[in-house]
Amino acid sequence: MSDDKPEHRKTVDKLSKEKTELKATNKEIAETPGKRLTAWSKPHNLDTYYGPPPHTYLNLRERPSEGDRKPTEDSEQSVALPTPLEDGYSVPAYRPPPWVPQSELLGATRTLDTDQGTTSHPGPTLAAVIEGKIAAACEPHLQILCGPLLRYDTVRDGHWHGAVMIVTNDAESEYHPLPTLIAEWESEDELPFTLEPSIDGHPATEPSADEGPDIADVGDTPDSITQASPPPNSPTEYADSGEDSDTPSSDMDASGEDGSPDESSANHKKSKSLSAATWASSMMRRLKDLGPQRPSFRGRPSERILKTEKEKQETQEWATKRLVEGEPIYKYTGPATTATFWRFMLEIPVNPNPKKGLKVTYAINKPKKQPVNLHLGQQPDTGPQRLSTDITFHIAPTGSDMRFAAYSCNGFSDGIDPDIFKGEGFNSGFDPVWADLLQKHEERPFHALMGGGDQIYSDSLTKEPELVEYMKLKTNAEKVGYPLTDAIAFAIDRFFFNHYCLVFRNGCFARAISQIPMVNMLDDHDLIDGFGSYPERLQRSTLFKHIGARGYFFFLLFQCFVVDTVDGTLAEPGQHTFKSMIIGEDGPYIPFPSHSSLHWFGASTWLLMVDCRAERRYDLILSPKTYEQIFAIVRELPDDVQHLIVQLGIPISYPRMNMAERMMHSDGVLARITHSGFFASFANKFNKDMELLDDLSDHWTASNHKRERNWFILQLQAIALERCLRISFVSGDVHLAAVGSFKTWAGKRKKSHHGGGEVQPPFDHRYMVNIISSAIVNTPPPPPAQATLNMLASHKHRSMHRYQTDEVMKPVFQEGLRTDKRRLNYVAGARNYTIGERDPSTGDFVFDIRVERRTGQGETKGYVVRVPPPQWDPRPANAHLLVHPEYDKRHHPIHVGKVTEKKSTE
Repeated sequence: MSDDKPEHRKTVDKLSKEKTELKATNKEIAETPGKRLTAWSKPHNLDTYYGPPPHTYLNLRERPSEGDRKPTEDSEQSVALPTPLEDGYSVPAYRPPPWVPQSELLGATRTLDTDQGTTSHPGPTLAAVIEGKIAAACEPHLQILCGPLLRYDTVRDGHWHGAVMIVTNDAESEYHPLPTLIAEWESEDELPFTLEPSIDGHPATEPSADEGPDIADVGDTPDSITQASPPPNSPTEYADSGEDSDTPSSDMDASGEDGSPDESSANHKKSKSLSAATWASSMMRRLKDLGPQRPSFRGRPSERILKTEKEKQETQEWATKRLVEGEPIYKYTGPATTATFWRFMLEIPVNPNPKKGLKVTYAINKPKKQPVNLHLGQQPDTGPQRLSTDITFHIAPTGSDMRFAAYSCNGFSDGIDPDIFKGEGFNSGFDPVWADLLQKHEERPFHALMGGGDQIYSDSLTKEPELVEYMKLKTNAEKVGYPLTDAIAFAIDRFFFNHYCLVFRNGCFARAISQIPMVNMLDDHDLIDGFGSYPERLQRSTLFKHIGARGYFFFLLFQCFVVDTVDGTLAEPGQHTFKSMIIGEDGPYIPFPSHSSLHWFGASTWLLMVDCRAERRYDLILSPKTYEQIFAIVRELPDDVQHLIVQLGIPISYPRMNMAERMMHSDGVLARITHSGFFASFANKFNKDMELLDDLSDHWTASNHKRERNWFILQLQAIALERCLRISFVSGDVHLAAVGSFKTWAGKRKKSHHGGGEVQPPFDHRYMVNIISSAIVNTPPPPPAQATLNMLASHKHRSMHRYQTDEVMKPVFQEGLRTDKRRLNYVAGARNYTIGERDPSTGDFVFDIRVERRTGQGETKGYVVRVPPPQWDPRPANAHLLVHPEYDKRHHPIHVGKVTEKKSTE
């Protein structure tokens, strides 16, 4: 007979009480969404490379008694935390003499500091490992100052190409044998595409279906693609603004067969500005008079070519493992020691099965397993525990497309208190939205992490003690003539090195860039605020040029793993270490050419990242020759590519702020006030112009870049038509989320002049969306600024109607973050990032803009924008007039097609 007691049934009151408690718990979780983000708080093997803070080392094993304790140089007092400055940067006490050859400089990096809201420290010293205070994470031992960092290059010939990089302290590391990376991989099932439901259980928000399809002007469209409705099984509705552009600047009659506007609609524009078609020719003439800042090195060392070719010829087992010896690509010399940058180039065969990806683990100087003690009764080793150093990332199969996350603005501007953005349970205000991204990565892995600019904020460089005197100068003339001393040059390098090491090894961001392969492009804050958009005299001053040059050097080094003197700067395709690299023209203010890149992002998707900073000047973003090179490479994409994503640091479709730009211009009303000394807090620290003027001048839609922008869009339209290629933009910079778009302008009466009816977005080669996703860390604009931008977003833009192109912002933010409706439908003023992936069932490319629900809590809500695959017939650009008749190949080296002999109607 069983002695088990019968189970007592719960009373109704008890069940009701438990139900009430469950509801209360769910409500509490809903009100504090950050509690659901658990991935970031789990132990991660990246932490093993750094270990615990040095002042805790003696706690890792049993403390000796006071009588047994021996005095050592590494006592607890000797590893006490130094007091950080307000900006989180401790200034070394050592100062170099006026001049010492860099090879003879003593050098050091700081050992402990506070920044990004959490304690950051390098890996353990060699002495701490030898004395048994902490287990070695690497054998031979390496003191990691930054990394591991993981970069994606491209996929070519069935192989994934990328790299891992670490920075090590030479004085505390052992380099015999050289650092070695071991990579191992195995097949894994690809998780199916799904749109994640929002927290309240409803599907992620998509734009309202009431907006209706675009009505395109199909007067220049062949009958084969002039359809009133799409074919069966094709998508019928896509994210669109629904805004009618029925108020053109002047009445426009039906266009002629060549698609150009009639004379009466264009003549009044001629006196105001040059057309987009003549921008390139006029800029080429101007550039002849302003020579670029020539680099001291242009080419690729012959020994580098021989070494690369030798490596290609070496045979190696490819089954599931590869060993890669580190290559020292740069040695930094600091005030007390030196540090080496080690790069490990990876080449991994990709699974062609679209349902089978790869799971890759890597480790550097991976320790051997501890020996097992077989003596019975003996206690296990009481020494410090050795933890795993394996880090995992994922590779998409070649028969599928990559899933990526895009972000920008990974830092706070001066004067912002990060603690305002730190929710309960987080270590700092930098982490919450990154924690959400890591949570999404744990649920369905990302294959790439797209940094769209401002991955690091370098503006605190101006607080370095060597630059204090320069920053206190009152007049522009004094700053322009200020000399670049050896002490300042040393301080600039010291700042960039230490600042990068600190930020890139810290918090959730460091975890992300060690396990999601990153592809990065810079913006101004990666160098210094506004670089490239200041007046010519300031930009060409010796000190300011040096800041930009060193900022660009360290961007290439830390974010791209590139050193030009090692990897070369030859413009010919395939001549660079990284196969995705596109080397452009030399910059006007820095001794580097531009470094754009073109990456394989799937069987039908590629990513083009355009360097819009190296060649930038007040009236130029990219030189015509660089445009020519980029367009030529894009035209060589495989025929089965359907979608080209173009990453631009600054939005190309955005509300106009012409009035604010005029008021803040150097001869505007507000600028005169700030120059006189009033409202000094609104002036920037370099030339006393309005603080926001450099941001406005940066925009593609600014008056100084408008013609170049329009010309650029027309060239992309020609490529889209020729190659049957859908083109979309991804941008950041503006600290809010929004979606702009271009499409074929249907004319005043919403009908084509042939009377053929509507053309849906799948059949419109001009249909291009601009996903604007910013910032993942920085603060959004103040509410009045958001309301102003939302109002401006609803305005009609008619500047490209003469090219049959309409531009509208999309009201995709119909639902509130915590309510059913939003007052601002065009912009989302909260921290955010974007997930991008292709829906294999429809061919649509899906952009899921993830917006933080509550400040500091991290958890996000999704707003989905779908972009259809192209469904028009490819045809040469000369069969369709996409450029203005004034455009002529004699004026510009980029030839889109035959130019009509028709007289210009401008």
